[in-house]
Amino acid sequence: MARADNPAIDSFSQAPGSDQGAPTSRPTTKQVFGARIASPANQDLLERRFFDRVVMPNGTLKTTKAHRMDDLNQAVLPFLPRVPGRPLKVMDVSISSGVSTLEWHDFLIANGIPCDMVGTDLTVYTSLVSMGSHLAALIDRDGNILHLDAFGRGAPPRGDGLSGLAAGMLRMLFGAAIALERDLPPLRGNVRETAEGRMLKCEPVTLLTRGFAERETLHVFEEDLLSEERPEFQGAFHVVRAANILNHAYFPEDVLSRIAQKLTARLKTNGVLVVCRTSREGQNNATIFEATSGSKLRVLSRLGTGSEIEDLLTIL
Repeated sequence: MARADNPAIDSFSQAPGSDQGAPTSRPTTKQVFGARIASPANQDLLERRFFDRVVMPNGTLKTTKAHRMDDLNQAVLPFLPRVPGRPLKVMDVSISSGVSTLEWHDFLIANGIPCDMVGTDLTVYTSLVSMGSHLAALIDRDGNILHLDAFGRGAPPRGDGLSGLAAGMLRMLFGAAIALERDLPPLRGNVRETAEGRMLKCEPVTLLTRGFAERETLHVFEEDLLSEERPEFQGAFHVVRAANILNHAYFPEDVLSRIAQKLTARLKTNGVLVVCRTSREGQNNATIFEATSGSKLRVLSRLGTGSEIEDLLTIL
């Protein structure tokens, strides 16, 4: 099982003075995932500013605001299955940077509920491709550039005006270098390997909040929710949460139905499925379901106005 460790971060150098005063407003990858110099408060701020500039291929950001799911965690608590003497098996899908997943894990522990939690996301493992000491690009396994580092400042891979022009020039520069160094394993999809060529140095980076790796009962997998199911996930979990992924803005109804069926099949008998979407105003609208006989779902409770796809899920 994959853990959330960053295997090469200790080789990164932290920016001087990063633990003194306010952190930089545009942190680089190395400043965020480097040696543990920053105080916890500064590290949290560095991460938030960094993930705000990590842009996935579909245009979404990797960031997740702290404490965004606090009311949802509280609302789900009374409906959690009771498994005396055993840890609760919990899954959180599409976890982004893992902030909300880490908070949920710690919330359960604080409430006396031992748990073994798995988080999944489409992109967790990446490679920091450096060209000299001042330029670097963060790429996924398909070679997409997610973030740029230039002369001590982090930047999104695209933008408007002069910043967009500079980002475009850097993308072209790295594109040419990557083409020339294409035999390096990280540039062929093996982003969890370390490699060095004539022009480029590649170091693995796990795109998760650093606290994730500090919990022995918190684990991570990469997964595409539309790909073939992992056999070990079938009927394996007491609780599955899908926050800010099962909504009409992301998928058409037939795809939503396919994903919902997959997640429902991951539940144990009488397991709980939580589907939530956070509004632009920050309100969580969620429905808490129970898997009944025949894997049918029935509504246990709602938060806010409930899930926008509640009707779809109850007819599965």
